[in-house]
Amino acid sequence: MEDLCNQKEKHEEMKSFSSQDRKAGYVRIKKKTFRKVLITVIPLLLLAAGVLIALLYNRGPDLDKNAIAYQLPDGVKNTDPDSILLPGFDVLEMNYATQKVDAAFLNPEGNECFFTYSVTLKSDGTRLYQTGLIKPGTAVTSFQAEKKLEKGEYPIIILVEASDMKEPEKKYNGGAVEAVLEVK
Repeated sequence: MEDLCNQKEKHEEMKSFSSQDRKAGYVRIKKKTFRKVLITVIPLLLLAAGVLIALLYNRGPDLDKNAIAYQLPDGVKNTDPDSILLPGFDVLEMNYATQKVDAAFLNPEGNECFFTYSVTLKSDGTRLYQTGLIKPGTAVTSFQAEKKLEKGEYPIIILVEASDMKEPEKKYNGGAVEAVLEVK
């Protein structure tokens, strides 16, 4: 009987509350169980974890975004899978006004590795440019120097590093080429 009186009082309180705001309504309170929450939350967490793993795992190598398809003259390509074909350089020319160098830093078709190029001043080792990974059959054909140089000739070292195509962190033999950078 006491419960019935309490319910009437609550109903009267709700009526008085609703008549003040001129809104009537009821709130249904449903008891949620721990199991129901787990059934909802666990699949969502698994889905989020799967998406995160897929994004991180399938990221792929950090290829140079400036690399374009490129072939050596006369269709020269590496036909020996046990060797790496490295290009050579004598003189690179830089436009003084733009500090831009037009030179093909390429990875010849047929190589079974990535290339990375670094250009440094021979005198003090200052880096002028570094590529990202360049896949076989592509090249970076121009670059902007990281340091402004005055007109003149500068001895440079072009370092070519080769790395595994499946595990780019794994380095192979590379080479260093001494050349001259002419700023005109």
